[in-house]
Amino acid sequence: MKIAFFLILVLLTNNSCSAQNNIDFYYQDKTKATEADNAAYKSYLENIPKEFLRKDDEVLLSFNNAAFIDDVITINGKSYNFENYTCGYTQIRVPKRDGKIKITSKKKEEMDFKLKKGIDYIIINGNFNNKWSVTFSEFFPTMECL
Repeated sequence: MKIAFFLILVLLTNNSCSAQNNIDFYYQDKTKATEADNAAYKSYLENIPKEFLRKDDEVLLSFNNAAFIDDVITINGKSYNFENYTCGYTQIRVPKRDGKIKITSKKKEEMDFKLKKGIDYIIINGNFNNKWSVTFSEFFPTMECL
């Protein structure tokens, strides 16, 4: 009986872990912020109209435009078109109140993840093997034009 229970537990754990095997997760804590990151954040605050700045109850998603050319991304039920290539990142604000983010793509599989406390910025890229690449960041990261 103990062996059967153990096998069921292993199978459940394996299935729950493999559900997001199409995502590579990364994390940046505040101690890794550079002067360039601080300058990028200052530029963001100065150059983005106030109504488009991230609010305290939101997380700022930054999608790498090169990874999503000719794609439609749906975030928690709202769709965004990435029709043409433009250099850089598309920034989309998402409310934190749901506690999770669900993203689907025409090109990639669906993914969902829970928001972690203290995370205000998330960078979303696409890997060469068609995986999602998600970087949780406690600070506004410098992002180069790709």
